[in-house]
Amino acid sequence: MGFLNLSAWQPVGGQRPAERRATVVFAQPPKYYYEHLGEFQGIIDRFFEANGRRPRDLAELYLWQLDQEGAMDNDRRAADLADLISYYDLEPNSLLGMVSIDQDKAARARKLLEARRIERIKRRLAAQQPASPATAGAQAA
Repeated sequence: MGFLNLSAWQPVGGQRPAERRATVVFAQPPKYYYEHLGEFQGIIDRFFEANGRRPRDLAELYLWQLDQEGAMDNDRRAADLADLISYYDLEPNSLLGMVSIDQDKAARARKLLEARRIERIKRRLAAQQPASPATAGAQAA
């Protein structure tokens, strides 16, 4: 299946100029993402094997994958993975991955990066909280 480049059309005469209905917004994602859908499906499968359930959403899958790679604090890898995952989606009632039809990929990637930022804050706060008195006494004994 090829793409039709309507911006290259030349008028051929007649009473009415041709209408240009297709825009970039309606263009399908590049072929690359269809070819690499198997890699995304592999992430979903590994998540299921580790947790015994499907991910609630893409953010959970994204954070889990960053943890698996040990890249939660690596900004470059987090941005790359967020960009890649923003092109995919989870089929609502199964473990199947699919190429997303949502056209605002940048907004989806920003949401994933925001989820990472919130998760990092939660982890920092959990690490800074002192141990409860019951566990501190047990550790001292």
